[in-house]
Amino acid sequence: MYKKKIVFILYITFFLTLPTKGQGISPELDSIHQLTGSNFNKLELYYGLIKTYERSENYTQLGYDAHQIAKWIHKEKKWEEAIKIVEIAYQAREKATPFNKELLKRSYYNYAIYNRRHENYTIAIEYFEKLLALGGTKFLRGKSYELIGESYEILGDYYKSVDYRIKSLQNYSKKDIQKGFLVYGNINLAYSYRLIRSAESSKKAIEHLLKAEKLLGDSSTTDKQKLYNIKNNLGNLYCEGVGTQNIDNCIKCYDEALTILKELKFKEKYAKSYYNLGLTFIEIDSIRSQFFFDKALEYASYAPSFKHKIFFGLGIKELSNENYIAAQENFSSVFSIYFDKKIKDIYWLPAKNDLEQVVNKTFFLELLKRKLKAWIELGKTKNDSLYFEEAIRTAHASDQLVDLLLKENISTRSKLLWRSLASEIYIMGLEACLQLKKNEDSYYFMEKSKALLLLQEITKDKTALSPSILEKEKKLKDVIVGLRSKLRLSDQNSSDSIQKVLLSKQARLKKIRDSLAPIYPTYFTHFSIPEITPLSKLELSPNEVIIEYNMAERIAGVIPEAYGMFITKNKKEIFKIENVNRLQKEIYRLRELLNKPFTTSLDISEYSELAYSIYNSLIPKNLQKHLVNNKATFIPDHILNYIPFEALITNPKKGSYLIQQTEINYAYSLSFSKENAKIDRKPKNDYLGIAPITFSNILTSLPNSKKELVNAKHYYSGDLLLNEKATIQNFKKVANQYKILHLATHADASDSLTPWIAFQREKLTELQLSTIDNQSELVVLSACNTSLGKINTGEGVFSLARGFFKSGANTVIPTLWNTNDKATATITSDFYKNLSKGQTKSAALRTAKLNYLNNNTDAEASPHYWASLVLIGDSGTLLPQSNNLLFLWIGLGIILLVLIIYRFYLIKKK
Repeated sequence: MYKKKIVFILYITFFLTLPTKGQGISPELDSIHQLTGSNFNKLELYYGLIKTYERSENYTQLGYDAHQIAKWIHKEKKWEEAIKIVEIAYQAREKATPFNKELLKRSYYNYAIYNRRHENYTIAIEYFEKLLALGGTKFLRGKSYELIGESYEILGDYYKSVDYRIKSLQNYSKKDIQKGFLVYGNINLAYSYRLIRSAESSKKAIEHLLKAEKLLGDSSTTDKQKLYNIKNNLGNLYCEGVGTQNIDNCIKCYDEALTILKELKFKEKYAKSYYNLGLTFIEIDSIRSQFFFDKALEYASYAPSFKHKIFFGLGIKELSNENYIAAQENFSSVFSIYFDKKIKDIYWLPAKNDLEQVVNKTFFLELLKRKLKAWIELGKTKNDSLYFEEAIRTAHASDQLVDLLLKENISTRSKLLWRSLASEIYIMGLEACLQLKKNEDSYYFMEKSKALLLLQEITKDKTALSPSILEKEKKLKDVIVGLRSKLRLSDQNSSDSIQKVLLSKQARLKKIRDSLAPIYPTYFTHFSIPEITPLSKLELSPNEVIIEYNMAERIAGVIPEAYGMFITKNKKEIFKIENVNRLQKEIYRLRELLNKPFTTSLDISEYSELAYSIYNSLIPKNLQKHLVNNKATFIPDHILNYIPFEALITNPKKGSYLIQQTEINYAYSLSFSKENAKIDRKPKNDYLGIAPITFSNILTSLPNSKKELVNAKHYYSGDLLLNEKATIQNFKKVANQYKILHLATHADASDSLTPWIAFQREKLTELQLSTIDNQSELVVLSACNTSLGKINTGEGVFSLARGFFKSGANTVIPTLWNTNDKATATITSDFYKNLSKGQTKSAALRTAKLNYLNNNTDAEASPHYWASLVLIGDSGTLLPQSNNLLFLWIGLGIILLVLIIYRFYLIKKK
């Protein structure tokens, strides 16, 4: 009864004061607020007031009052109710007349903040972005960029986190700067850089921390808490940064951080500081390490959310001391605390629904990686297969965790980082598989460690999208790609302005995708993990051999481990490649020898010795006989992508090359090959040749390139883009109309800034290439280094060849080094002749290379001239359309002849 009276009185008062325009909260709201009791208990009264404003369409006052009510409710930690009410506030302010963008920005900001606190990070990002799109004053702009960066950091998109935190530093208001936001901005940016785990990012992290320290020193009063954050983060980088490790500086910074905390009596952070010191001393002094972990546990009650990490540290210490069961017990304690479950079983692993709850995926992947290592070491010391089985189970759980993250709409750069982290898991899983001869699991880990993002890209469902939407997205991606290329080449003066335009275009593309996501979820928001073709489902012919490799570092910067898997119709075998350090050196030296023709007998002798040694390292002697007179598909990894297997020596006395006994082609992965073959390609024409011949920049002319293209036209009808017609614009217009694209030009996929392929007046970058649509069955890149590029561990080499696959090609023949245009013209001409006669692509290329090898001697027979071209992808036949028509007419003729004979037979029978 009391409530009803109050509501009635307030309603009367409200209607009496309705003509008064609200400039702040209403007296009615203030009256309710003054009543005794919590704001949450007054919700019925508050909602009554809100409904009155809605009925009278007084959106201005509704905006003020709902915004304030949400703040009060949020302060009482009723997060969900606060989110509902501030949503009413921003919706009212969107409708209010006159429109006030600054007030709307406040409501967007609070809606984003409340969602962020409720761990709805994607929604938080969306509304911070809406705030930024309104423009206006710098109020809340710098903070919004920072909080978007923080949200992306939590979501595991560390590169986007860096991008937005850089923007935050550029957009803080004077008032924000006075409050010390620049100091925190640099600290937070350093943290995002550290998570990327590269030498460059670690260096940048230290630069920003030192900048923050200088800004703090320049201020009138030193904020000790900020100084603690600087020292603690510097300690992290000196302890575990890539290329920045310095144990003395690490301990010094951690000690200084702890001293500051003691001065502040900030006991909530004691556990973290003692934990850091405990980790640091694991390899130096195990007793001191235990002392620091004990101290961390002593203060864990002040920071209960940090307690699980202390047991993680203890697990690492026991692992280092070879107490593997004790390590597993500590790791189980981490699970117990994190998931709030009583877990005493060291064999317990989180299920998929548990993994979906994990916020800090970086930490959790590291936990699973250490658990995996402990199982492997237990298996070795106890010689017990049970522990290797557990290692494989743990590797699969880790794989599930990474898959969950790769399904999210995070940037490609961050996905590559996660692929690299996952590769460490796969290589350890392979060690356990080798011990148990688990072929199916071995094959799965090998396939999962290659070209998954490329496979994910080509399997995206584009069928439901209208051509206009695809074109709109493509144009914006083209602009963004161009800006990224400019940014890589820009100096400090111009990079800020380019970065600003780039982020603007990225925001526009995101807006388009977000608006279409509910209609086309399978394309814009849900990135499914493509299926790995099971080993048991592979259909191989009796003369077919597949050799797949996996090479990765367990820890960044150390010598990688390597495994191979030999697969035929009746035989599956995993093997470990020994002495990888020596193998790496031999490959680098072999590449040096391949870059030029043999000039002396010593060159031939050295090459023969190296190529034979590499052959024996990569293909165990007991398996070599299976390659003779068979067709082999090699699936290389890491630096193995840099060598032509056909040029390996099988008999040093005779100087025999592998190509002389085996037909060879390459693949990124068997799963990629299977999915790529499903793409429906229906180009109208046979052949397009592109050769600038002469170039408008300093690149040298290629006079034999025209002959190379003209020779191909003897076998496949088509068109040529020569000289000034060989432009990027002309290529883009017609690329998807031809079965065969042949580019005879200059290129450099090993360019440290951006791989490129040259056209008459400009260079097409690898990034730009990925936005071109093509339906080609075959792309021939007789240009320099088109199969080389940056190795992205866990994904593969980012070469120009990969760019053509991403844009739609079925087969690519790139080059591994600077080619000789005369020798290339001879080989490609012979290749087209063989192909047009019905040979498969791999057989046609092999025949052409063998013909060249048989027709040349001495220096001209060096692998430098004939081994550079390699075939990646589908190796099937590709007949000219004229041949297809001929076969069609022949077929029809035979059918007609049969019908005539049959008709004559029937007449004669009557």
